[in-house]
Amino acid sequence: MKSSHIALALLINLIWGFSFLTAKLGLSEFPPLLFTTMRFGLVAVILCFYLKLLPGKMKAIFYVAVTSGSVHFVLLYLGIQAAGGVSAVAITIQLVAPFSLLLAVLFLGEHIGWKRIFGITLAFAGVMVLGFDPIILEQLDGVILVALAALSVSGSLILMRKLQGVGVFELQAWVSAICFPQVLVLSLLFEDGQWEAIANASLLGWGALVFSAVITTLIAHSGWYFLIQRYAINILTPFGLLAPVFGVSFGVFLLNEPLSLRFIIGGAITLFGVGIINIRASKKSAPEIV
Repeated sequence: MKSSHIALALLINLIWGFSFLTAKLGLSEFPPLLFTTMRFGLVAVILCFYLKLLPGKMKAIFYVAVTSGSVHFVLLYLGIQAAGGVSAVAITIQLVAPFSLLLAVLFLGEHIGWKRIFGITLAFAGVMVLGFDPIILEQLDGVILVALAALSVSGSLILMRKLQGVGVFELQAWVSAICFPQVLVLSLLFEDGQWEAIANASLLGWGALVFSAVITTLIAHSGWYFLIQRYAINILTPFGLLAPVFGVSFGVFLLNEPLSLRFIIGGAITLFGVGIINIRASKKSAPEIV
């Protein structure tokens, strides 16, 4: 890889790791459903010029939007708020990899070898180790919500595999436009104090919202798409495992979150299992470098 592209890959995963922190900061000032609503609304406004009807694809886009947008982010932000910390969340969300593989077996008829089965087992075993950590037991409801968020976005990845001919900005624009009214209704039904939160929000809270919508969604995701177009997936996979490492580091050093030996062991086991899954998957389907 070019040195500039290596720097870009590191920056992207640094952004993804930092996004756990900014989400926590945003949720300290806004109710989670309101925060999710505003995030979708901001992205939809920025990408409004990409909102054009795509005949024959709108039904599939709707399903992708619900699973990767409404359900995923609602569960994720509720989980971050419930957990109260970002370290456990950053590790647990990595269950996307084993969940995606299992759903591919169930719904796409894919076959997996013993090494990937071993990776799945390790990933779930690591989360189980995390779950019995006294630190995590206090955040267990949040961890469960984040695991469900990982399951939801895994389902969307299966749906995306059948969605062809839709640009990354077009898809993000439609996901945000579809999810905005859905989550807005949920916020109006199940939350209160929205106007007070908006009126009293600090610059830090608004900054967290802008970071989640603009930096994470538009810069990091688009940058990753740029790299995927130029390099084989197995070259990029190791960089992807840096996001939770950055996330945990930010939680420990900036928020003074505690770390126990059990947490470190459980997190390492999970990431090692996810690494096996990703590397085996990329070796099977890695494209040539463009």
